[in-house]
Amino acid sequence: MSAAALWRRTREVIDDFVHSRLYIAFIAVVAYVLWTGENLLAAMAVLSVIAGIILIAVRDTVPLVPFVVMAPCVVHISEMPAELWQFALAIIPVLAGIVIHVACYRRNKIDRGAINLLPMAAFILALLVSGAFSSAPQDDMMGFVNVLYVGVLPFILYLFVRLYGEEKCRYGDYLAATMVIWGMLTAAQAFTVFAGALAEGVDIGSNSYVPRLGWGNSNVYPTVLMMCMPFNFYYMRKNAKWLLPAIVLTAAEFVCTLYAHSRGAMIFTILVLIACVIAVTVYNRKNPLYWAVFAAAALGLVVTLTFFWDRIVEVLGNTFSDKMQSSGRDYLYIEAVDRFFENPLFGAGMGYLGFVNKLHIESGFYQLHSTVFQTIGTMGLVGIAAMLWLYVARYYTVFSRLTPLNVFFFVAMIGFEGYSLVNTSTFTGLPCLTVIYMFLAVMELDRSAQKGCILLGRTLKELAACGGGRWKKKRA
Repeated sequence: MSAAALWRRTREVIDDFVHSRLYIAFIAVVAYVLWTGENLLAAMAVLSVIAGIILIAVRDTVPLVPFVVMAPCVVHISEMPAELWQFALAIIPVLAGIVIHVACYRRNKIDRGAINLLPMAAFILALLVSGAFSSAPQDDMMGFVNVLYVGVLPFILYLFVRLYGEEKCRYGDYLAATMVIWGMLTAAQAFTVFAGALAEGVDIGSNSYVPRLGWGNSNVYPTVLMMCMPFNFYYMRKNAKWLLPAIVLTAAEFVCTLYAHSRGAMIFTILVLIACVIAVTVYNRKNPLYWAVFAAAALGLVVTLTFFWDRIVEVLGNTFSDKMQSSGRDYLYIEAVDRFFENPLFGAGMGYLGFVNKLHIESGFYQLHSTVFQTIGTMGLVGIAAMLWLYVARYYTVFSRLTPLNVFFFVAMIGFEGYSLVNTSTFTGLPCLTVIYMFLAVMELDRSAQKGCILLGRTLKELAACGGGRWKKKRA
């Protein structure tokens, strides 16, 4: 066999692998192992090599979605354990892969279907000009880094998927599998942290217990689980064999959220689960097996509540012990309004240092803990306009085709957007915003590949009739 034939065969094998669920599971296992090792430099080097190989061997960039989604989950520490130059060396393979990929593979044509492109670019521009003419204290370098993190990085990944993505597998099944396995990974890490705390004699039911996974604190990882849970139900509607495993996984993820002691996460997770049950019931309303499993699950819930009622009440009581107080957020919201009126056009800027609580700047970004107030306070009217355009484009993309993927993505967004009203998720570049941007890129690719649209306003009967299809490969 010639070298060219060997390389072609190798590419085919890698191509088949990265379009399978086995690849997604492989990324999750690698991430968990690297996370337990607590060596960030080694983790980055391993991930960089894997990404470099994929970028060189495969034109399709859709397989980058599970990789980018789960790569941040290797972080198990709060401080950088090595010099900056060592991290620069570690990412050389992925940088080389990007250069070779761009040089060797043809790009997709960007047409009118890329309806999120201009709004995302406008959002970056609004981030860049935020804080102009403001008298509020700012750190220009921190502001620039935040623009890269919140605006530029997610946009580049969106563009990369949009330019090189191919229809080599069922988009819905592939992205849903990514979210389901990401939820498994996050839950496994959370249970590992819980087990470590219990081994040390810590009462994880106490409100003073704050679980930290490294890459995500007690607000971030419940947000991830909230975004992943609806895709468990995506598989429930797809095949009856997934009903029981999906219910068990969802229950485990709910336990992880319960012990995060986040009131907002708990409230919006419950709302998401209600929406999930409604959606999957619409899809399976004529399936007798679904109703049998539904009845068994309801009975199991009653039994669980009966045996663990006291513990559940104790944990929830600890979580809501301060009732519905704001945890200082009300002062942050007042601060945001003050900064808006000081500089209505551009706000206080992405490098704003803040006044109320210096704890909110430990991450390098003064968080005002609300999508609305963060936009108002740091970006002003220009940011409000850019954000509105971004949201209109986002949900036009979701509702332009009511596929099962779009439906359950929207259910996930109910929790994400709702929780972000009192949390920082919208301005968290990795993993939250990046995941949303990459999903939108794949939805645009799917919309371009499928002729005709299912417009907003279809009946529940038509929604329920949306076919799931089967997982199908197509050789390019």
